[in-house]
Amino acid sequence: MNIVAIMAGGMEGPAESGRIGEVVAECGGRLHWFYRRCGDHLPHDIDDYDALIVFGGEVSVHDPRLQDYFNELAGLIHRFAASGKPILGSCLGCQAIAYAFGANVKPQGFLEYGFTPLALTEAGLNDPLLDGLPPQSILFEMHSDTFELPEDATLLMYGKSVKHQAYRLGDRIYAFQCHFEVTSQIVDTWNRRELIDNPTHDQDLIIDMMAEAKNGFKQYQVAQTAFASTVVRRWLKLIDTLAV
Repeated sequence: MNIVAIMAGGMEGPAESGRIGEVVAECGGRLHWFYRRCGDHLPHDIDDYDALIVFGGEVSVHDPRLQDYFNELAGLIHRFAASGKPILGSCLGCQAIAYAFGANVKPQGFLEYGFTPLALTEAGLNDPLLDGLPPQSILFEMHSDTFELPEDATLLMYGKSVKHQAYRLGDRIYAFQCHFEVTSQIVDTWNRRELIDNPTHDQDLIIDMMAEAKNGFKQYQVAQTAFASTVVRRWLKLIDTLAV
């Protein structure tokens, strides 16, 4: 399995892809990394690739300085969609897929950070990737933007503060606002890079949120890892169906 892996923000792919990267490797797949910050050109010819993963990042789809990039990424998403090849989006990737299919991505007015209860919709309870998972999972979040659902998308998971948390387009495109792939070490890296000493955030609030998240990893990491493993393995099996 050869999978295009997009990093639109400042993340290091192998070090910060977490459980997603681990499961892909365990299943015999290979991630081919394309970094916006390195000026990598997105592939136009996708014949040699089996699927697409768009990872998270600290940038915003609605940033006018990045419009050309996200328009180019939207074109790549559409090429994979037209080919019927599976697509997976995480956080910023979830928003980028929504944007590619005409939905509005916008600031939500606050930072949703830490372990958050997310519930399956009725469609989610019966979805092939989510079938048999708990009706509610507590998963890690770190984002300041949200999105409207694309036309024809099926909402799979929702939250109390931010409604749109996961959706499906067709039967091969899945997008999750949460970061179910993370470890405490990855989040520590993100905290130091994006939150600590950042003047746009109340540092007293950030300290409290980070302490709560640290406790959250002790309580919820085992279940979150199981959720991630199940979802990613089932998504990878969609690649196998291309040859059927």
